[in-house]
Amino acid sequence: MTDTYIQYNDLSIDSAFKDHYVVPDYQREYVWSGKQVEQLLDDLVEAYDADSKKAYFLGTIVTYHPGSYYELIDGQQRLTTFFLLLCAVKNIYSAAGEETSVIKNLIYSPTMNESGDTVNRYHLQLQYEDTGNCLELIEQGREAPDDLTLSGRRLFEAYQCICGFFSERFPNIADMKKFVFFLLNKTSFVRIKTYDIADALKIFETINQRGMGLDPMDLLKNMVFRQVDRDRFKELNMDWKSITHSLEEIDEKPLRFLRYFIMANYDTSGERDGILREDQIYSWLSRNNAQCRYEEAPFQFVQKMKQSVALYVKYRSPSDSSGGNIHLKNIPLLAGQSYRLHLMLLLAASRMDVDALAQFKGVVESVVYYSVINKITTNTTERIFVAWCRDIRNISTVPELDAFVRTVIVPTVDDWKRENESNFLRLGLNSMQQYRIKFILGKITAYVDALRLGASEAGELKSYMQSGIEIEHIMPRTCADKAAYGMSEEDFPIYINRLGNLTLLENSINKSIQNDVYAHKAQSYRQSKFYLTSSLSGLTDQGHDTAINRTNQLLRAWPTWDKQAIEERQRMLYALSEMIWKI
Repeated sequence: MTDTYIQYNDLSIDSAFKDHYVVPDYQREYVWSGKQVEQLLDDLVEAYDADSKKAYFLGTIVTYHPGSYYELIDGQQRLTTFFLLLCAVKNIYSAAGEETSVIKNLIYSPTMNESGDTVNRYHLQLQYEDTGNCLELIEQGREAPDDLTLSGRRLFEAYQCICGFFSERFPNIADMKKFVFFLLNKTSFVRIKTYDIADALKIFETINQRGMGLDPMDLLKNMVFRQVDRDRFKELNMDWKSITHSLEEIDEKPLRFLRYFIMANYDTSGERDGILREDQIYSWLSRNNAQCRYEEAPFQFVQKMKQSVALYVKYRSPSDSSGGNIHLKNIPLLAGQSYRLHLMLLLAASRMDVDALAQFKGVVESVVYYSVINKITTNTTERIFVAWCRDIRNISTVPELDAFVRTVIVPTVDDWKRENESNFLRLGLNSMQQYRIKFILGKITAYVDALRLGASEAGELKSYMQSGIEIEHIMPRTCADKAAYGMSEEDFPIYINRLGNLTLLENSINKSIQNDVYAHKAQSYRQSKFYLTSSLSGLTDQGHDTAINRTNQLLRAWPTWDKQAIEERQRMLYALSEMIWKI
């Protein structure tokens, strides 16, 4: 037999764990959650209850066999979980005074170290740094340390899940022992053994090429690793870990980033509507090496991903308001914390100089605003953004950006805005989520305050969006005399929640006025620090051609409040909104 052969062995857990396995440091860390562990255990119990004498198939693992151990290429999540299961069985048996030697022989075997001392060598060794000595601590039944990494925490949580399962499902040790016999001897999986790392990686890819076993992020990693020499795996893996850890730190789905990274940087026009869906990522990558060049230049491809992840993290949660970042802070307040589509546009803008990028961020906020106000569907927005990316990734300067905005973005947004005014004039708490209404009110209020101080645009919205600032209904929600406000019974539930009837007000002032009449409320409004609110019943006049007077030209006051006043104020807010989000 030569070292080029590929072997297939049908093994039980009992026979498989007589060998030694290594999870190399370039592999993905342990990522199973309690849900996946519980699913595996439930499947095992279901098979055991159905027929404890019938073999139960656990799937396939792919290994590279360089010598005295097996390097796991595929199947490490399952095999690690079974190792934790063996540790749980051993510790439960030990606590119950049961014989543990058979189980111990599957967990470790004695060997001699360099000092000549006999030590236990575990049959599964995790070489990635994030696990430390977690398996050893778990096997010994010790507590989890305080400074656990995410991967280490998952290992301990999986172990505790298994212990809880045995305690609940098999409180009688005699019943548990019967199940353990089934587990060790009646479970079965196929171990594929290769003597060449390239063969192992190719088999891994073939097994998972339809995305059934692993997601496209794992398959892409395998695809890239196949292009480099084994002695450079660790170097490449450092960059790959940086990518995955950065996404974990912001709790981002790797596949969402991968989709946006590809659509932002490469031509996906061959896909339907140009949109690359998650289940198509791997097949697209397989067909598009000519664009990505991960075969010829795998390190450069991963570096490009790494740089894009850094931008993705920075754009999703900007640390300051400089360089247009204030607009990026506003987008989640308007579109929702889960909104990410705009990040694709920003990833595509990696060639823009500082001034162009700062301006572009403002454009992106306005685009998102008009998509929200006019209820443009997510599918439509994504299709349009993908098409824009093809041009955006070639833009470097402000003049180039201006030309693109003028010829491409403005016509698209103008098409969205065909009913923009009527949509805005119907805007209110009956037609849009409260957090969005508060953002729109907050931005307009901040804009008016900025103009009053001589600035040209709104600053940070934090002081307008905090919990101590409330949405005040100018015409009170519990109104006994609706006719006094020019309202019929049919009009009242519509107009009470219209944007024109809403204003931002400090909680301390709001508590003092409650459902008072407008004449009394207006006096309290004058105490507000927000000029849009304090000026409701009267504008403050101050000299000629001052910032305040220039601001007053955009506003008006209402000595009385009724249906007509609400409509007039809504039109005033619309005019201000068009100034704020003008592209």
